[in-house]
Amino acid sequence: MIKAENLSVKKGDQWILKNVSFAAEKGDFIGILGANGSGKTTLLKALTGTIKSNNGSVTITGERLNEMSFKARAKKMAVLSQASDVTFQATVVDTIMLGRYAHLRGLFMQESQQDRQIVDQVMKDTKTIHLKNRDLLSLSGGERQRVWLARALAQEPDCLFLDEPTNHLDLAHQVSLLDHLRLLVDEKQITVICILHDVNMASFYCNKVVLLNEGQVQRSGLTQTILNEAELQKLYGTTFYSWLEPSTACKQFSIKPGWLLNNKEGKQ
Repeated sequence: MIKAENLSVKKGDQWILKNVSFAAEKGDFIGILGANGSGKTTLLKALTGTIKSNNGSVTITGERLNEMSFKARAKKMAVLSQASDVTFQATVVDTIMLGRYAHLRGLFMQESQQDRQIVDQVMKDTKTIHLKNRDLLSLSGGERQRVWLARALAQEPDCLFLDEPTNHLDLAHQVSLLDHLRLLVDEKQITVICILHDVNMASFYCNKVVLLNEGQVQRSGLTQTILNEAELQKLYGTTFYSWLEPSTACKQFSIKPGWLLNNKEGKQ
């Protein structure tokens, strides 16, 4: 469904991405993992056409991204960027209705009853319905993040791209958001491509991962095959140990603190 081939992005004299290739099929939940500065956000922007790549290509359901109109892209993909400051006044319901832009018809682009029903449903799904008439400026960071997700889902996209969607959310809301994304993948076969920092969350929710190291794909493939202590140590430059979570058989990881390793070495 989505295919990146030899995707490269250069900023000044520095290559941020170098020959990145991977594919996402319908119903995949792909986690992009990597250290700070590894090129994760740049990759997401290149995949969605927010920035132009210097080399390589992106295709969505067989169509080249750079040949698609903005409206055509909006019908196929939605993007949830990292939470940013809000500088405009609008109610939550009006903000989420902006997600219906690509589907509006007629000379005056007015929303229909169907558009309003879809917006009401995504507000219920994302637990933002009680915020419906609140001003966006009055919301907390976590509440805004859920509003941005609702606006993205209002587009009814085939593919949803998310840049650290659990940012600003407490643990309960992180689980709730990722549970909802997993439900969308399982029930509606939406493709989700998501930047995550938490390798344990990625192990629980993603069926595939892409490990991005200094702008290049270190490994990609099935999550439970790719994620291991050696790959994560290479990716993050710190020591990990792992175990299987018994109810899911998913790998879980903990770091080994440097002070603990130093103390053990000093006692030898």
